[in-house]
Amino acid sequence: MDAQNIKQALRDDLKIRRASAVYDPEHAAALNVHLAELCLSIGAQKIACYLPYGTEPDTELFIDWALDNDIEVVLPVAHESGELTWVIFEGESTPGIFGFAEATGKPGTIAGIDLAIIPALAVDQKGMRLGKGKGYYDRALAKLEAAPPLIAVVFDDELLEEIPAESHDHPVDAAVTPSQIVLFTDRLK
Repeated sequence: MDAQNIKQALRDDLKIRRASAVYDPEHAAALNVHLAELCLSIGAQKIACYLPYGTEPDTELFIDWALDNDIEVVLPVAHESGELTWVIFEGESTPGIFGFAEATGKPGTIAGIDLAIIPALAVDQKGMRLGKGKGYYDRALAKLEAAPPLIAVVFDDELLEEIPAESHDHPVDAAVTPSQIVLFTDRLK
């Protein structure tokens, strides 16, 4: 099997596992602590993040913390073209093209962000991220002149030994799970 087919089979398995997961507010609290720790360690003033959908790791408590601490938060809005645009989050959302909540607000940009906190289905031991397969984040991040540290948020059992990589895949600098922060590069040390 080629990398693309292996990744799709892995996505299917991970989505089934997530679908059977039960929401745990302690996971959201632990993710908030770890993500806040990373922001504080680098003095983040502006970050990109995402609103969770379904059984994705919950970032809402963290987003509230960031806003309460005067950190500008930009969130993505997906478009049929496969592109993401960004808005400055001020607490409002509406269903997007895929039916899940997306931020509404003034147009923003990811230029000048200190951290990009992005969703993932899994991350391997080298920092290779497995997304949902549509490439939205890979395309958005490839356009940045100087990419900020990339943080993937996953559950503990989604830290895998290896994920096949394709040329368009972006590795991340760290993974945050409810139980730990795993650094893959020295960009956050």
